[in-house]
Amino acid sequence: MAILLAGAPDPDQAAHALLAPLAADHVAALLPELGEQRMRAGLLRLARSTG
Repeated sequence: MAILLAGAPDPDQAAHALLAPLAADHVAALLPELGEQRMRAGLLRLARSTG
């Protein structure tokens, strides 16, 4: 994303500013389908695997 926003004064910040609300909307849309417990478990697995 930062490559696409390379012309912006701060491409990394612009990428985060664009992607953060999209990610939040995505989680909100999936929450009713997957449930809070499954969402939390998946996020914890992901966090543990990247550390």
